[in-house]
Amino acid sequence: MTHTRAVATSAVRQALNRDTFVDRVFLATGIEIEIIEGSQETLLTFAAVQRALGGHPEVGTGDALMFELGGGATEWALMRDGEVVASITHDLGTVRMRELLRTGETERRAKTRLIQHNVREMMNVVRRSLPFKDVANLIAVGSEARFAARAIAGGEGAAVAAKDLRKLADQILPMTPEQVASAYGVAANEAESLAPALLAYAELIRLNQVERLLVPSVSMRDGLVLQMAKSIQSGSSVFFPEQTIAAAVNLARKYSADEKHGTHTAALAHAIFEATRAQHRMGDRELLLLEVASIVHDIGGFVAARGHHRHAYYLLTHSEIFGLSGQDLEIVANVARYHRKGGPQSDHPEYASLPRPARLTVNRLSGILRVADALDKGHTQRIQNPKISVDGDELRIEVGAGEDLALERMALDSKSSLFEEAFGLKPALVEEA
Repeated sequence: MTHTRAVATSAVRQALNRDTFVDRVFLATGIEIEIIEGSQETLLTFAAVQRALGGHPEVGTGDALMFELGGGATEWALMRDGEVVASITHDLGTVRMRELLRTGETERRAKTRLIQHNVREMMNVVRRSLPFKDVANLIAVGSEARFAARAIAGGEGAAVAAKDLRKLADQILPMTPEQVASAYGVAANEAESLAPALLAYAELIRLNQVERLLVPSVSMRDGLVLQMAKSIQSGSSVFFPEQTIAAAVNLARKYSADEKHGTHTAALAHAIFEATRAQHRMGDRELLLLEVASIVHDIGGFVAARGHHRHAYYLLTHSEIFGLSGQDLEIVANVARYHRKGGPQSDHPEYASLPRPARLTVNRLSGILRVADALDKGHTQRIQNPKISVDGDELRIEVGAGEDLALERMALDSKSSLFEEAFGLKPALVEEA
């Protein structure tokens, strides 16, 4: 086997002994397990679902909720017109639901009500966290959902109704895991999760007032294979960047940031990044992080204008952005933190705790963001499509003649020192001859 990638999701991510587990697997097999974040898991799942639901054009219009009920958590993604705009991880999973069913209550109705109550609580959190009112489609991914599709509709990739899910759950609930395994031909460890999962699916259909549950015949593993294939073919580790950008824009809206300024700053930062590739030698992954940081750099103003760069760091490290890992978010948060005021310092714990390569990335991306932000100091987007080039020890930013750019020049003078330190180039705003 030429290419191997092993990943672990919520059950390992939340385990107290996860480091020991990962280490023992490595010692026994030589395989390094990568523990991926919920937003990365959702990205891989979305990639597989998007490909599998090509025959369902209705999913490409309006709002749809995609979710995967895992062992340790449930991953949620809001899809709008076929594109993911936001995602969250909720800590209700099948392991916790199994524990709920093992409580002192033995009466079947009481167990059902217990599951339904917890699912309603989860749905309340989802509705508060994701920007939607109603959904046209509910998409379930996971082994329990695929089991339901096979048992009810005769095959995976089907749509199942709430009443059929409830009926199947009522049949399975009083059975032991061994009886379920024998009756339905599933592994005993999977059998124990089926009843609570089916009850959860039925309740989610009811709460969202949809007629059915769409169950594509794919899993996160299919998305993982797609990502590996793309990485091997193109050499790029960036997967669905437009979805990550859309999620960043949605986060900026959530915190009432100036969206036009954020997206324009991102475009300017992109242009500076491309013009200085020979100097920084960073790749597409760092470019994506720069664009995300540019879009969300002002969200701290939601808390307070004073010190909003520090508030941005807090909000970002307590948020999820579709497709970004925990370290990606730390880099984005630090870049937003240093878009103004003092630059990175070794006695800043959030910055100092990053690995050295990540700190270097923060320095470079923060320098670029400061220059881009200065070029739209008035939030007016007056500087459009500047010609940016490196000329000796100068970053030449050429704009149309006749504009009064006194404000931008002043901002550039005051904010360019970090860029100069990182790149050895002095930004110069000049008019076309």
